[in-house]
Amino acid sequence: MQNVMITGASKGIGKAIAQALYTRYNLIVIDQETPTHTFFNHFYRCDLSQSEAITETIRQIKNDVTSLYGLINNVGMFIHKPLHEQTLRDWEKVIALNLTVPYLLSHAFAPLLTHGHIINIASTRASMSEAGTEPYSASKGGLVALTHALSISLAGKVSVNSISPGWINTDETYEPTKEEHAWHPSGRVGKTSDIAEFVRFLLEREDGFITGSDFVVDGGVSKKMVYP
Repeated sequence: MQNVMITGASKGIGKAIAQALYTRYNLIVIDQETPTHTFFNHFYRCDLSQSEAITETIRQIKNDVTSLYGLINNVGMFIHKPLHEQTLRDWEKVIALNLTVPYLLSHAFAPLLTHGHIINIASTRASMSEAGTEPYSASKGGLVALTHALSISLAGKVSVNSISPGWINTDETYEPTKEEHAWHPSGRVGKTSDIAEFVRFLLEREDGFITGSDFVVDGGVSKKMVYP
């Protein structure tokens, strides 16, 4: 089977992606937290917020793997606090994990991805915001821009796309209210499987024509006109 690498697959969207791909691909998971599920073939423990740890993990994987079909940059973190309470450390932590890590892994593994895919999990917050989310929104906006930049640099060799989820319920213990479902033109809050299925769809495209694009998967919310 072809090798596909996923970051941050221990829970949430990453777990759902791993579950959707497990029977079709040889899955390589990188995460700081050991998954409690079994939807992977190889696991590399790595604190992706630390550049030295990333460098060592890249070295280990390159020793073990000679080719990749897919790189799914999913790992990320969210900080939500008033602007006046945000620190430079907050900014640096979010940018490092959400934007720098996808760049470093794409840079390192692009040579192994001939006729393969890089899929970046961005966010609708790349183009819309609520107060107090500056580091996260900036990181996801940067990730969408990184996506189209990579698609040009790797043209003809690697298809590079991003997916921008809206509200995806990653809490398996939470049931959204009727009002929360009704807010979505789709009639429901998003599920992690919605994103996983789209990742699988992109990986199944083998002719390379779909590249350089950001796909919004948000139940239609970002197209909804809202007045005060």
